[in-house]
Amino acid sequence: MKIDQVIEMLAAHIGEAVTSTAPYLFGISGGQGAGKSTLCDGLAAQLSADGFKTIILGLDDFYLPKSARQKLARDISPLCAVRGVPGTHDVALMRRTIDRLMQAEATTQTPLPRFSKSHDEQVSEQDWPLESGRPDVILIEGWCVGGRADFLQNTAPTAWEQANDPHGIWKSWTLNHAAPYEAIWDLCADFMLLRHSDFDAVIDSRWQQEQGNAAASGVWQFASRDEVAAFCAHYESWTKAIWQHLPARARFNLRRDGTDYQ
Repeated sequence: MKIDQVIEMLAAHIGEAVTSTAPYLFGISGGQGAGKSTLCDGLAAQLSADGFKTIILGLDDFYLPKSARQKLARDISPLCAVRGVPGTHDVALMRRTIDRLMQAEATTQTPLPRFSKSHDEQVSEQDWPLESGRPDVILIEGWCVGGRADFLQNTAPTAWEQANDPHGIWKSWTLNHAAPYEAIWDLCADFMLLRHSDFDAVIDSRWQQEQGNAAASGVWQFASRDEVAAFCAHYESWTKAIWQHLPARARFNLRRDGTDYQ
């Protein structure tokens, strides 16, 4: 399927499920560069055209500020400074934002947090956009949306984890921080998983994404694909576990192959 066909399919499903009593939450999960943002933008536009007030909440916009992650690096493990895994987000802020949107009235103004990946820092709160009223649909997208700690039970550490986290301190820390995320996933009525063919494809997609971010902002976070690969290694266990286990819980499961979705 092409992306417009995927959008049409999802919009039809969500449109039939929306009620007037509460916002409909739909989770979209997928590794870096899987096409989540493009899909969400198109889906939100289609749902809005169909008469449903729709907003997108990106998990990436709820990363902890750099100072907080640096403190975790000092207190727990240097690996905690790298944003991404459960434990590196302000999950309480995300839950407050969702709760406020779900309880909003016509005059409610809900600030929507933003994070700059190129600067690896939260955007100043005064620059967060305001969402007026209560949405009909909330699309929650992110690389580990739907992921649960029990997905990783009995999985062997990767070679990168053996080298960089030999005692499993960082791995245990991120698994122990999964519960608040899972409480948010439990709010979702349904999920969609977008996945790559393998983890090398994740790295390739993230490298392409980095080049696009740098062209737009003038700031390079990674200078080469090798640096991107080292960054993505932080996500490998979670990503592969989600690929293995989330399909049993997600209504829609698609594999991306170039511009096609299968």
